[in-house]
This record gives sequence, structure tokens and C-alpha cells, in this order.
Amino acid sequence: MNWTLALANETVVFPRSCSLIVVGETKEGSPFCYEDNFTLLKASAEELTVTLDAASIHPLEKLHHVCFIEFSFREQGILYYALVDLLHLETKRNVCTLTLTAPLELKQSQKRRYPRIALPTRTPVTSRIVGVREQLSYQNVAFTGQILDLSSGGMAFMTSTRVFCPLELELSFVLPGIAQKITVYGEIVRVAHFSNDAYRVAVQFHRVPDSIATLMEEYCSASGADS
Repeated sequence: MNWTLALANETVVFPRSCSLIVVGETKEGSPFCYEDNFTLLKASAEELTVTLDAASIHPLEKLHHVCFIEFSFREQGILYYALVDLLHLETKRNVCTLTLTAPLELKQSQKRRYPRIALPTRTPVTSRIVGVREQLSYQNVAFTGQILDLSSGGMAFMTSTRVFCPLELELSFVLPGIAQKITVYGEIVRVAHFSNDAYRVAVQFHRVPDSIATLMEEYCSASGADS
């Protein structure tokens, strides 16, 4: 939906509740991920202003560099979302105010599910946060994990890095017994605590090349037959 049209037909009204996902990096070079509900105070064709009642600790205090921000809200059960840029950030009296660029278009989400099988051995995976809900942005800092299960449509892996739905990841790994390095992209569809300091992350792949999809299908079929 066109943003200007959304303003005109009052799909976007204010003040109203909205959500922001902020992804970037800290001064130490670690991934920074933050998600919370904000209040949309005002909006125009060029920019929008959102606020958050902050606690004693500024929620964006450790943010050094912004890779991307997703703005989203629900209207009549429909989720609307878009990537936006940060124009200005201000904190006064425990209120955090962000001025953001207005999006050109609002998108709607679609979700699918895929069956998965456990891998015969634990396999490392290198991940980068590259966007949100198939909207690609600048690459973020890399982090590592261990693959738990896999299919041609998705995977689950364990990591100590805190991430959440619906971030988009670049995933690189080498399957046991196969020399070829595989790089795919996917959206986080589920996150659960794996242990006190680790998370189980389920990812749905997007735009997998046919050759890689076939390789993973054959690998999963062979592993399933052997198990």
C-alpha cells in the first residue's frame, strides 16, 4: 500500500501503537538488536515521529551504528510494515523520541512452514543480520551458532546471540561429508530459549537457488534414510 494513500484513507492514524525493530552494532562491534512497542505521535508524507517511555537505562544506549529500522503496526488484523531510516534521536525526561523517514510503500507479511530433519552431527553456521521480512539492508556483524536441524526450506540452529522474529539472516555453512560451502538467506520464524545463555532459532529460507535446494534435499533424504 502506498504510504500517502494510507495517510489519506486513515489506515495510518495517530496517536497509535506501533512497533520498531532496530538492528545495528555496538561500539565493541557486536550485533545490536532491539524490539519494542512505540507510540506514533505524528506522521506526514516525508517523516514520522515515534516515542517510547524509557526506563532508567536508555534502551538504545549501546547502539553505535544503525544498519536498519523496521516500522510496523496492525490495522483490522492486518500487519503493515516497512523499512525506514533514522533522522533524529532525542531523550528527555525518560522519553525516547525518534524521527524517522516515511516509507514509500507499506508491505504485508506472508508465512510458510517446512518439515525438517535432525543432522547426523552438530554443524557450525555463520550468520549475519541483513534485513527484516525479506527487506534487505546493509550487512551487520557476523555471529556463530550450531545447526540443529535442516531441510531445503529452512533450518534451526543454536546461538548465544539474541535475535528475534522476523529478522532476515545470511547463513553460511558446510554440511558433513560435503565440501561445498552453502550460503542461503532466510527469515527468523521462531526463537526459544535453548539453555540459560543460548537460543534455538528457526529460519525459513528465501530465494534458494535450484542447485543448492537440490543438494540439501538429497542430503536430507540420505540422512533421513540412514537415521
